[in-house]
Amino acid sequence: MVAGVGAYPAEWTLTGGIRVRCTGWAQGDMAGDSEAVRVRRQAAVDRPWTLLRQVHGARVVVVEGPGGATGEAADAAVSAAEGTALAVLTADCAPVALASPEGIMGVAHAGWRGLRAGVVEATVQAMRRLGATRIEAVLGPCIHSCCYTFGAGDLAEMEAKYGPAVRSTGRDGSATLDLPAGVRAALHGAGAHYAGGSLACTACHDGFWSWRGEPTERRQATVVWLA
Repeated sequence: MVAGVGAYPAEWTLTGGIRVRCTGWAQGDMAGDSEAVRVRRQAAVDRPWTLLRQVHGARVVVVEGPGGATGEAADAAVSAAEGTALAVLTADCAPVALASPEGIMGVAHAGWRGLRAGVVEATVQAMRRLGATRIEAVLGPCIHSCCYTFGAGDLAEMEAKYGPAVRSTGRDGSATLDLPAGVRAALHGAGAHYAGGSLACTACHDGFWSWRGEPTERRQATVVWLA
């Protein structure tokens, strides 16, 4: 069961009592390692965060304790350990949060390259290896088809993998990638349940940083933890 609450740009309670919180402009830049960033992270979710060195691939790490695996080159993390908080940073890529009734949780950073590489499916598989049964997922703020103009060759490859729903048309009539549709297709193919997500497009919605909209090093965060 997914329950939404209000204070942040997106926040949910998932199966197993697992919480998901997505930040935006209002909560400040979550990238970097300054004292100000650490204070902002603590204000968002007050426990040690696992933050990966995101490389647009499909590697998943298992986090065995609070703050574990921080800095590892990977694009997804899973955990069954108490006190952990798994996080990804995004500015257009899709943040995917996952949960199971057993209290096993996961988070994935799914840009188009990571999606193509199978990061969503790999995260579901890693959770199952930890004992997860029914897995549900929500999608945080990311770029949508209205703004994601895409090359013909790459779009054809994505369509071949995830079906025609990933092909769309932008406001200017150009061919675009529907990244949320690709995430939903990946979840379905992996046997996970898509339980909802943010409707905000990071590229055209005030309140989020967007690499496509205006290249920046600033990032919003999606954090998953067991309440």
